[in-house]
Amino acid sequence: MSTLRVDSIRGQTADSVGKYVVQVHYDDPTDYGITSTTGFNVNNTTTRGTSSISFTRKQADSFFLVKLGCTVNRGATSGQFQAGYRLNSGSDVVTYCTDNDRTVRVFVEFQDTTTGSIGDTVSFESVFTNTASHNDDVSRISFSVMEIAK
Repeated sequence: MSTLRVDSIRGQTADSVGKYVVQVHYDDPTDYGITSTTGFNVNNTTTRGTSSISFTRKQADSFFLVKLGCTVNRGATSGQFQAGYRLNSGSDVVTYCTDNDRTVRVFVEFQDTTTGSIGDTVSFESVFTNTASHNDDVSRISFSVMEIAK
Protein backbone atom coordinates (compact mmCIF):
# COMPACT_ATOMS: atom_id res chain seq x y z
CA MET A 1 0.00 0.00 0.00
CA SER A 2 1.24 3.49 -0.89
CA THR A 3 0.68 6.72 0.93
CA LEU A 4 0.48 10.07 -0.83
CA ARG A 5 1.13 13.11 1.33
CA VAL A 6 0.84 16.70 0.15
CA ASP A 7 1.10 20.05 1.86
CA SER A 8 -1.59 21.58 -0.31
CA ILE A 9 -3.56 20.96 -3.47
CA ARG A 10 -3.90 23.88 -5.86
CA GLY A 11 -6.25 24.40 -8.76
CA GLN A 12 -5.14 24.43 -12.40
CA THR A 13 -5.15 28.22 -12.54
CA ALA A 14 -3.56 28.87 -9.14
CA ASP A 15 -1.05 31.73 -9.09
CA SER A 16 -2.47 32.99 -12.41
CA VAL A 17 -0.85 30.11 -14.27
CA GLY A 18 -3.11 29.31 -17.16
CA LYS A 19 -2.82 27.95 -20.67
CA TYR A 20 -3.57 24.33 -19.91
CA VAL A 21 -5.15 21.98 -22.42
CA VAL A 22 -8.90 21.67 -21.87
CA GLN A 23 -9.57 19.12 -24.64
CA VAL A 24 -7.95 17.66 -27.77
CA HIS A 25 -9.66 16.43 -30.94
CA TYR A 26 -8.04 14.67 -33.89
CA ASP A 27 -9.34 13.62 -37.30
CA ASP A 28 -7.75 10.95 -39.47
CA PRO A 29 -10.02 11.00 -42.53
CA THR A 30 -10.69 7.53 -43.92
CA ASP A 31 -10.04 8.45 -47.54
CA TYR A 32 -7.05 10.75 -47.14
CA GLY A 33 -5.71 10.08 -43.62
CA ILE A 34 -2.17 9.78 -42.35
CA THR A 35 -1.91 6.09 -43.32
CA SER A 36 -3.64 6.42 -46.70
CA THR A 37 -1.77 6.72 -49.98
CA THR A 38 -4.88 7.98 -51.73
CA GLY A 39 -4.92 11.68 -52.53
CA PHE A 40 -6.92 14.37 -54.28
CA ASN A 41 -5.97 17.18 -56.64
CA VAL A 42 -6.16 20.89 -55.93
CA ASN A 43 -5.93 22.73 -59.26
CA ASN A 44 -6.19 26.56 -59.16
CA THR A 45 -8.94 26.29 -56.55
CA THR A 46 -9.69 25.89 -52.84
CA THR A 47 -10.75 22.53 -51.40
CA ARG A 48 -12.49 22.51 -48.01
CA GLY A 49 -13.71 19.84 -45.64
CA THR A 50 -11.57 16.83 -46.54
CA SER A 51 -10.97 16.64 -42.79
CA SER A 52 -13.32 18.04 -40.15
CA ILE A 53 -13.65 18.24 -36.37
CA SER A 54 -16.70 19.34 -34.34
CA PHE A 55 -16.99 19.51 -30.57
CA THR A 56 -18.55 21.46 -27.70
CA ARG A 57 -16.59 24.34 -26.22
CA LYS A 58 -15.83 23.79 -22.52
CA GLN A 59 -14.48 27.24 -21.58
CA ALA A 60 -15.75 30.67 -22.61
CA ASP A 61 -12.36 32.40 -22.45
CA SER A 62 -10.32 29.72 -24.21
CA PHE A 63 -8.53 29.77 -27.55
CA PHE A 64 -7.93 27.01 -30.09
CA LEU A 65 -4.62 25.65 -31.32
CA VAL A 66 -5.23 24.27 -34.82
CA LYS A 67 -2.65 21.91 -36.41
CA LEU A 68 -2.84 20.60 -39.97
CA GLY A 69 -0.36 18.44 -41.82
CA CYS A 70 -0.33 16.82 -45.25
CA THR A 71 1.90 15.49 -47.98
CA VAL A 72 1.74 17.48 -51.20
CA ASN A 73 3.20 16.58 -54.57
CA ARG A 74 3.32 19.71 -56.72
CA GLY A 75 3.27 19.47 -60.49
CA ALA A 76 5.15 22.73 -61.11
CA THR A 77 6.73 25.72 -59.38
CA SER A 78 4.09 28.24 -60.46
CA GLY A 79 1.77 29.59 -57.79
CA GLN A 80 1.68 28.57 -54.16
CA PHE A 81 0.28 25.71 -52.16
CA GLN A 82 -1.48 27.00 -49.03
CA ALA A 83 -3.13 25.13 -46.17
CA GLY A 84 -5.25 26.08 -43.19
CA TYR A 85 -8.73 25.81 -41.73
CA ARG A 86 -12.17 27.32 -41.58
CA LEU A 87 -14.21 27.69 -38.36
CA ASN A 88 -18.01 27.46 -38.37
CA SER A 89 -18.25 28.09 -42.14
CA GLY A 90 -16.55 31.47 -41.72
CA SER A 91 -13.57 32.82 -43.62
CA ASP A 92 -10.64 30.66 -44.69
CA VAL A 93 -7.49 31.04 -42.61
CA VAL A 94 -4.56 29.82 -44.73
CA THR A 95 -0.82 30.28 -44.91
CA TYR A 96 1.90 29.69 -47.50
CA CYS A 97 3.38 26.17 -47.39
CA THR A 98 5.46 25.61 -50.51
CA ASP A 99 6.05 26.69 -54.10
CA ASN A 100 8.52 23.99 -55.21
CA ASP A 101 7.88 21.15 -57.67
CA ARG A 102 8.44 18.06 -55.58
CA THR A 103 6.80 16.02 -52.83
CA VAL A 104 7.04 17.54 -49.35
CA ARG A 105 5.41 17.04 -45.96
CA VAL A 106 4.03 20.31 -44.63
CA PHE A 107 2.65 21.30 -41.22
CA VAL A 108 0.86 24.52 -40.31
CA GLU A 109 -0.27 25.73 -36.92
CA PHE A 110 -2.66 28.53 -35.97
CA GLN A 111 -3.97 30.16 -32.80
CA ASP A 112 -7.66 30.98 -33.15
CA THR A 113 -8.99 33.39 -30.52
CA THR A 114 -12.64 33.31 -31.59
CA THR A 115 -14.78 34.00 -28.53
CA GLY A 116 -17.84 32.04 -27.52
CA SER A 117 -19.81 30.52 -24.68
CA ILE A 118 -19.54 27.25 -22.82
CA GLY A 119 -21.62 24.69 -24.71
CA ASP A 120 -21.17 26.27 -28.15
CA THR A 121 -20.56 23.78 -30.94
CA VAL A 122 -17.41 24.62 -32.90
CA SER A 123 -16.74 23.07 -36.30
CA PHE A 124 -13.31 23.17 -37.93
CA GLU A 125 -12.55 21.98 -41.45
CA SER A 126 -9.34 21.70 -43.44
CA VAL A 127 -8.65 24.13 -46.29
CA PHE A 128 -6.16 23.56 -49.14
CA THR A 129 -5.46 26.11 -51.90
CA ASN A 130 -3.40 26.06 -55.09
CA THR A 131 -2.99 29.46 -56.73
CA ALA A 132 -1.97 28.14 -60.17
CA SER A 133 -3.37 25.93 -62.92
CA HIS A 134 -1.61 22.65 -62.24
CA ASN A 135 -2.44 19.70 -60.03
CA ASP A 136 -1.19 19.64 -56.45
CA ASP A 137 -1.76 16.09 -55.19
CA VAL A 138 -2.63 16.19 -51.47
CA SER A 139 -2.60 13.09 -49.23
CA ARG A 140 -1.87 11.82 -45.71
CA ILE A 141 -3.79 14.50 -43.84
CA SER A 142 -3.49 14.92 -40.09
CA PHE A 143 -5.76 17.45 -38.39
CA SER A 144 -6.07 18.32 -34.71
CA VAL A 145 -7.60 21.06 -32.60
CA MET A 146 -6.85 21.77 -28.93
CA GLU A 147 -8.96 23.98 -26.72
CA ILE A 148 -6.56 25.88 -24.44
CA ALA A 149 -7.57 27.75 -21.29
CA LYS A 150 -6.20 31.28 -20.95
